[in-house]
Amino acid sequence: MSVVFSLEAPYRGAYALHRLSFGGGPGPRVAIVAGVHGNEVAGTHALNLVANMLRMQRPRGTVHLLPLVNTMGAEEARKRWPFDDRDLADAFPGDPDGQPVDRIAAAVMDATAADVCVDVHSGSSRLHELPHARAPLGGRGLELARAMALPVTVRRASHASSGGLVDAWTDAGRTALQVRGGRGGALDVGDATRMARGLARMLGALGMLNGTDHGAQAAAGLETARTTDLRAESGGFFVPEVAPGERIETGALLGTVRHPIGGEMQEQVRATRHGVVLAVRAWPMVHARELLVRIADEVG
Repeated sequence: MSVVFSLEAPYRGAYALHRLSFGGGPGPRVAIVAGVHGNEVAGTHALNLVANMLRMQRPRGTVHLLPLVNTMGAEEARKRWPFDDRDLADAFPGDPDGQPVDRIAAAVMDATAADVCVDVHSGSSRLHELPHARAPLGGRGLELARAMALPVTVRRASHASSGGLVDAWTDAGRTALQVRGGRGGALDVGDATRMARGLARMLGALGMLNGTDHGAQAAAGLETARTTDLRAESGGFFVPEVAPGERIETGALLGTVRHPIGGEMQEQVRATRHGVVLAVRAWPMVHARELLVRIADEVG
């Protein structure tokens, strides 16, 4: 483990950006990042599981792991950088001469100079997401996402220069994709484990791992270019009837919105398409138009 960047903080000592590196010989270069949001710890655990696996062997090429970028936020279970409430995810590609968040973002870009880069996230503290990959519409990034064999792969067009880490990597000429799963503010060990196995399968597909026992036999999940968001028509108390990963048919009951005092029915939430439940609202109190369920549509 090495410290690749540090800066003084107003309190609690200096901030340090840690990187775990494995291999180092000829071959692919891969960088995997988690914990850009301090309250998203499933990715941190997933990368630590990958690190444990890599310690058992010497990978071909180089793997850099940054398991927890926003350590200061994580210590307070906060999504954002705690000193100025900025979102690190909005700071990329950063500025080495800018404010602390901009300098951290620039350091992450430098520490992840690689051929393939993966950004690992969880859902928000109010949303539980099924482990899935978000990849470009085609090319090497999509091929590597498929190799992960996660339950769902979502293909989507790149939105260059929007400030996200994946877009910053793409602008820098790197193959970049995102993996998501679990909830913000909670450690879902099962979700973290599934993401770790998917990342190991990706490394295996790149020819970086010895042997063939890294989950290559996992069945491919649903691949789609379209998702459907079901939102509350009114405020209330959401009671889900489905969980992330369930396959549902058009018209299936996904949940109900009830009055928080007394539980009277206010609305039923039903699927408008068939597919796989990609995310479910975890915190039941909702306002009108807030997301309740996201479906990965079973279409091309």
